[in-house]
Amino acid sequence: MNNYNLILSSLLISAMTATFLPVLPNQVSYAEKRPAQESFSWWNLFRRKRPVGSGKGAPRPTINGVCIAAPVRDEIVWSDRPFIIWQGNLRKVGLSQGIPNATATDNIQTGQLYANYTGKPLFPGQQYNWSVAIENSWTGNIAFKIMEPQQRQRITNYLQQLEQQEKAKGTSAEGIAFAKAKYFLEQETPLWSDALQQAYSVEKPSPDLVKMREKIVKDLCDS
Repeated sequence: MNNYNLILSSLLISAMTATFLPVLPNQVSYAEKRPAQESFSWWNLFRRKRPVGSGKGAPRPTINGVCIAAPVRDEIVWSDRPFIIWQGNLRKVGLSQGIPNATATDNIQTGQLYANYTGKPLFPGQQYNWSVAIENSWTGNIAFKIMEPQQRQRITNYLQQLEQQEKAKGTSAEGIAFAKAKYFLEQETPLWSDALQQAYSVEKPSPDLVKMREKIVKDLCDS
């Protein structure tokens, strides 16, 4: 009987020891391996970081009833392959460094109410024009400037580090675009065109991003 009790006690001690053993580093649970769920709101970001100006936002340039939501006239932009977005009906858009001609529409990829320049990188510190046509002929233009080289390089370096950090954390493509847009809007003079370009660069947008895209241009233009 004593031997039986001794064996039973040994088994109980072994079971308790196994229960309270610490989890070793190579025994991470499945739940710990899963990336943390991303939490961000595009709409809150753009509503919180309003353009400088009165009313809902800074005045947006209007050409024959078409509102150009971004860029505004003489805006400084970081991207050397810039972006334009509008509210209204445009027949065509083009990019030039002077009077637009037949080549102004080259390398312009147009989406629904927005367009990206996709040609060779534009030169830092140089001024360019987004040209727009309501009918067949050019109706007006929006002048903007690519950021000066030193400031642009500083931002470029930070964005590269930011992207590497986010990728290391397993952040999605949309999450990385959100982080970049947030950074652009946190500059002393918020870089609205660059932030919006990030929002429209996401190929498979979340419902929150889709909602923001539907409302932001109207919100900017109805100021």
